[in-house]
Amino acid sequence: MNNRTLLKYHSYLGLIAGVFLIIIGLTGAVLAFNEDIDEAIFKPYQVEGYPNSLALDKAIETVQNHFPEWEARIVHFKKGESILFNLRLPDARRFVFVHPETGQVIANIDANNTMTKWILKLHYSFFAGVVGRIWVLIVGILFFLSLITGVILYRKVIIKTLLFKVKIKRGHTRNFYSAWHRYVGVWALLLNLVLVITGVFLAYKVAKGGLETPKMPEFVKLNLSVEESLNKIKSAYPDFTPTYIRLPRQASSAITVNGVFNTDPFYYSQYFNKFLIDNKTGEIKSVTKVSEAGLLTRLDSMISPLHFGQYGGLVIKLLYCFIGLSGPFLSITGFVIWYKKRNKSK
Repeated sequence: MNNRTLLKYHSYLGLIAGVFLIIIGLTGAVLAFNEDIDEAIFKPYQVEGYPNSLALDKAIETVQNHFPEWEARIVHFKKGESILFNLRLPDARRFVFVHPETGQVIANIDANNTMTKWILKLHYSFFAGVVGRIWVLIVGILFFLSLITGVILYRKVIIKTLLFKVKIKRGHTRNFYSAWHRYVGVWALLLNLVLVITGVFLAYKVAKGGLETPKMPEFVKLNLSVEESLNKIKSAYPDFTPTYIRLPRQASSAITVNGVFNTDPFYYSQYFNKFLIDNKTGEIKSVTKVSEAGLLTRLDSMISPLHFGQYGGLVIKLLYCFIGLSGPFLSITGFVIWYKKRNKSK
């Protein structure tokens, strides 16, 4: 395939995906700071003056009494801080904040209306339901093909671009945008490939989940101490830190405790380490360690942390923000280059 034909495919792939890539890129840049944004939004619901309190069993009892029809997940439970429940129905989500000492509800808000959840939904579905989820997957594949054709097309100038030897001619509009297109494309290439590959896998999971018929959760009243179960885990596995608890959604389901082991690499997801707790006796039924899982499972556990940059501090977040903005920049400059060339041809 000659360069002229390759350039045509590269241009068409970018043009088709361009508008949607702008939305995905801009929302992705904001989502690099989703934890910081949530922390600022949730600050009014935090309590002070109870440094050693964590009445987890009281909190669970309160939530189950007030919201018996909802599936409950505990996403934050640190001593002295408000306990945060993520409540779920097939078509609704709520955040419930519970006092760490009294176990009483502090706040009950619609999770889908929070800033980060609104942006996330735009990011993965364009607010277009299942069709939007599938289209995000298609856009991801198109962007991947655009990156690959770009690498092949500009392979001879990649080193020159990395060494800043490609001249930017300000007096010529098309050459000016073309040079910037190459610089941003080359410098952001590696992380963009990471984002688009992990993004395609996530989009596939999201689209597949959207095609499945959701089931209403059953109410399973817990008559055991989750705190004691966590203590048993800590005693048997002192190198494990629990970070996420899923209460059973059916009578036959177990309590699931996710978290991290001290020896886990930074790029493993917390949700692949799993303790299953019998919801009647509180005994540990099984233990799953991602570090001991097969290759495909370990690769699967890397996807979300690598895609959202959940493994670093401010520097990593800023880097992910820049890479998120590179997609829209490449779409806009690519359109300008194509438009100028089209007009010149006419």
